[in-house]
Amino acid sequence: MLSYIRRLFKFIHWLYLQYLLNTALYMLEPWERLLFSTLLVAIISTAIYSALVFLPHHVRSMIQFYS
Repeated sequence: MLSYIRRLFKFIHWLYLQYLLNTALYMLEPWERLLFSTLLVAIISTAIYSALVFLPHHVRSMIQFYS
């Protein structure tokens, strides 16, 4: 059981390192990294929220318009 948890943490750490490398955040200081990640999470969560709230209404309107 402990090895599964350790493997999971290693995999999450590997994903985090990939995130740092792909976005070139490894060059920034920790406070800059935190600021960038916070802004990224805010933008993505706003986009998901907007899609969940407004997209069904627009799709329903398009279906009614074209049928």
